[in-house]
Amino acid sequence: MLFTAVLAAVNRWYELELPTVRWFFSFEMTDGMKASFPGIAKFFTDCIGMMWLTLLTVSAILMWFLGANFEWNPMTLRRMKRFRSLTRGYRSFLLLIGLVLLTLPDHALVGRKALIVKYEGEWFFPAFIRKNYPADRFGGAADQTVNYRELKKSFARENDGNFVIMPLIPWDTTFDTDELQKIELVKREGVYYEPGSSKPYQGLATSYDPERPEAKQREATFRKGRLQGLATLYNRNGDPIGKEQWSAGTRNRQEVSDGAEADVEKMKSDDYYALKYPPCAPSWSRRHMLGTDSRGWDLFAQIYGGLQVVCKASILYVLLTFAIGIGVGLISGYFGGWFDLLTQRVIEVMSNIPFLFIVMIIASRIGRDNVSIIAIVAVMSFFSWIGVSTYKRTAALKERQRDYVAAARVLGAGMPRIIFRHILPNVLSTTITLVPFYVTGVATSLTALDFIGFGLPDRYPSWGTLLADGLANLEAPWIVGSVFVILVTLLLLITFVGEAIREAFDPKKFTTYS
Repeated sequence: MLFTAVLAAVNRWYELELPTVRWFFSFEMTDGMKASFPGIAKFFTDCIGMMWLTLLTVSAILMWFLGANFEWNPMTLRRMKRFRSLTRGYRSFLLLIGLVLLTLPDHALVGRKALIVKYEGEWFFPAFIRKNYPADRFGGAADQTVNYRELKKSFARENDGNFVIMPLIPWDTTFDTDELQKIELVKREGVYYEPGSSKPYQGLATSYDPERPEAKQREATFRKGRLQGLATLYNRNGDPIGKEQWSAGTRNRQEVSDGAEADVEKMKSDDYYALKYPPCAPSWSRRHMLGTDSRGWDLFAQIYGGLQVVCKASILYVLLTFAIGIGVGLISGYFGGWFDLLTQRVIEVMSNIPFLFIVMIIASRIGRDNVSIIAIVAVMSFFSWIGVSTYKRTAALKERQRDYVAAARVLGAGMPRIIFRHILPNVLSTTITLVPFYVTGVATSLTALDFIGFGLPDRYPSWGTLLADGLANLEAPWIVGSVFVILVTLLLLITFVGEAIREAFDPKKFTTYS
């Protein structure tokens, strides 16, 4: 923890973009807040980041001091051994840890900024610094931003020693649109096919100038993998200069505008590209492993980003919910009397407040674009701690009558020490069994809120938004299918882990759960 805190501070101080640790300083003000409080955006972000770093540092120091004489309870060791013996739950736990670790590389795995650029003997690492290089730094136009995907293709064509290394998925999780995909057709024995397909291509395709890849020279229709029907010819400026008539791959007629014969003579390329508009099916050549949605955003990148959001939200949610629930429940059960009575009446009132309506009111009042992950988690935790406090209150009511609590009072132990040093460790096992199911709840709640349009804004990748988009575009089954598979897989893994923990920590060793 201490190492993570130090690394995050170094990342912020030197304006780096190191994976994972940059998250602590990612809680920026919304556009509405920036407009209301101009000039303090960086201060706000730094305050949130320093709060996290302080929490990590204090936690690390406490663990170091407490761990000096720490010994596992024999009962806990037996429970952990039993958990490892439950094959389904333990393997699900390992797979779940693997998914969490997969989110740590962050933009080094999924992102549109290059990991490494070698240009004219110099080395650059754009993905790991906050600075954005201008396009003219790599031979482009001065008034343009660098498109590293296109820069990689340009360097490959020039073949002069320059190169670009991109992440495995060279697309950002949001606002990175691939509006049009150019899929190069494969020619075999005079017949054109899509890559990986054994069926001859049918549809529109375009041929481009080899010297100027952005300039198209012929737009034609293919039937059974051969040119068929009318084709349009273009010059380098994109203006139509003639027409051709094709039949089964044979040109029957050509009409060219006056003065354009020289341009037609230069058309030697027989490479054709199929143009695909979103939503597009999976494509290895474009690095769309799962395809794109209706906005042209990469599905794999969004699912990966959604997994990151779920992990971050789960950490915040569990810490906040269980801290409040355990504290209120133990104090209420320990004191009892009027304090317990008042607490229970407050809980009863809060239990009857509809959570969904509160979220809808907040989103409509402040605007969905101003909603942040902290706001959503705070609202969810505001209602969810009630269930935790109920378990802890019941346990505290029982434990306060034990002899060890009376002995602690006689020895002069104060209320905080009795509650958190003596009672809490003895009731912690029931708390651990609740954690997986609360994580399931936060994953499903975030997805549901985004699905109905009252969750996180578009700057956050969202599984719920993808589900809504997939239902609106059922002709593109890869959208719904991809989200459904990852969501069901995650929930199953968490459920299996939760069941194994419940069985391992059950005081009745041979109890089974249906």
